This record gives sequence, structure tokens and C-alpha cells, in this order.
Amino acid sequence: MRFARLNDPDRDISAYLDLLDRISDDVRDRIAALSEKAGADDQSHPSVDIIVQALQDIIPGTYQFQGDAENYDDIANADLMEVIDRKRGLPVALALLYIHAAKRCQIEVTGIDFPGHFLLRLQSGGARKMIDPFHGGITLGSAELRELLKAFQGLDAELQPGHYREASDIAILLRLQNNIKVRALRQGELALAARVIDSSLLIAPDHDGLWHQLGALYARLHEDEKALHAFTQFVGLCKDPMHRARISAVIEELRDRLGHGTSTQKKDSRNTTNSDALVQLYPVRPQNADHKYPSDTPDPSQP
Repeated sequence: MRFARLNDPDRDISAYLDLLDRISDDVRDRIAALSEKAGADDQSHPSVDIIVQALQDIIPGTYQFQGDAENYDDIANADLMEVIDRKRGLPVALALLYIHAAKRCQIEVTGIDFPGHFLLRLQSGGARKMIDPFHGGITLGSAELRELLKAFQGLDAELQPGHYREASDIAILLRLQNNIKVRALRQGELALAARVIDSSLLIAPDHDGLWHQLGALYARLHEDEKALHAFTQFVGLCKDPMHRARISAVIEELRDRLGHGTSTQKKDSRNTTNSDALVQLYPVRPQNADHKYPSDTPDPSQP
């Protein structure tokens, strides 16, 4: 929520936090009601089926949160406050609502970095269920997951253990931020993309790839001081000697340019430089972003 606030520092987040708490309370009450109806002996340890049903009843049901298939690439779909206001969002943004409610109810939930589409795994009493927060929290079995994988990676793709990579809390937040960055880059909003990466580094200061991307963006924006700082951080973290040497050359050029007092705001410095070439060689590539279902993708809710 505080990441979303960075784009609008004056916005009060208390109402959003209160809503998240209400959702959690409603999920807890729904679990209790379903457990009682099922005659469960131990209502403190509900079955995974009851947990899934409660989440479906409350988040997409009572509160009507759904994936935004119509305007999938709208940057608002990755801004958590906008998602709450519009009740529409990307898989990873909606997943945060499920994760918050589940954890508040002491339910074991894990983010799954599935190719192209963020999923959640719920576990209780040794049983597991995979759900899709984008499509109303529906459960996905092996057949549906295989269809989903083939839709993104081609008909020859088959499920592998690596496709179920667990995502840490930091990885989930970085994925959400990356979705904003990707959309900002598509719209040509380089300054916004740089701000998003800069905020991502608050929780991942040792992520060399983020420092590299930030330096490349600042180089494009002709903000040499900031580019120099970002690339210097990158060199200190990067393990690849070839890449480190290439960036070191850019750092020397930036230092020389700044040492000569060249203004970073001048528009007439259009000669091809190492930093310009670097940006061409290493563009800011979007990674781990959520992708829209291809038009011919079968509805995963169907068997």
C-alpha cells in the first residue's frame, strides 16, 4: 500500500487499510460459518476446500474484486489503491488481497510465480489447492495448469517443478512494481519507470539488475549524476566480469563528463556515447510481468 502511495504522497491510506481488515474479518467469519455448517470437529483448522470457498465468497463475491481482462494493460491495474477503488486489477495485485486475508486468518498461503500468470497455493491439513485470483479465486488442477502453461509457452510446453517457483513477500512486491514499470515504459514514461525502480530498491537494495535498469533509464533521461550513482552501485554488486567492465567504462565517461561541468540538461549533447550505446545494448527489459491470456486461451474455469 505504501508503494502505491509513492505515486500520490498526499493520499490517505487509512481507509484502504481498514478495508483490508474488514475483508479479513469477513473471510474469518465465513470460514467459521462454513465449518459449522459442515460439522467440522476442529473449526480452528478448516479444510482447504472451506478456505477456498470462503475466499471466493468474500473477495470476488461480497467485495466483487475481479481481474481486469478488458483493460489489462491499464497501469491502474498494478496500483493497489486504484485496484481497491476500481475492484479490478492484475493477478499479482489481486493476489495481495487474498494473501492479506489468508495470513490474518492464520492460513498457509504461498505466492506461485507461474509463467506469465501469478497464482496462489493454499494449504491446510496436508491438502493443497492452487487458485487463480484473477478469475475469482477458481481452483486449478493439473489439467488447467497445463492448458495455462501451453497458452503462454506453446503447445509443446509441459509442466515442470520449476513452474511452481514460490515467491517471497519481497518477490511479490517486486513483481507488482515491475508490472507498473513495464506499463510505464510502454507508454514512454521513462521518469515514472525510474521512480518505480527507485522505490523497488528500498526493499531490494542488493538487486544488481534493478541498479542497472535505473542507470540505463537515467542515461536515457540525460541525468548523469543519477546514472553514475546507479551504475556505480551495479558494478559493486555484479558478478559478471564482462558486464562489470562494460559498465565501468560508462562510469568513467560519466565522471569525465561531469568533471568538465557538462550540464545533464543540455539537449545538444546527442553524440553517441558509451552510455547511449549501453542503453542500446542493454535495454530495460520487462521481466516477471503478468501477461494477458492469449485470445485463444481456454477458460481455466472449464474442465
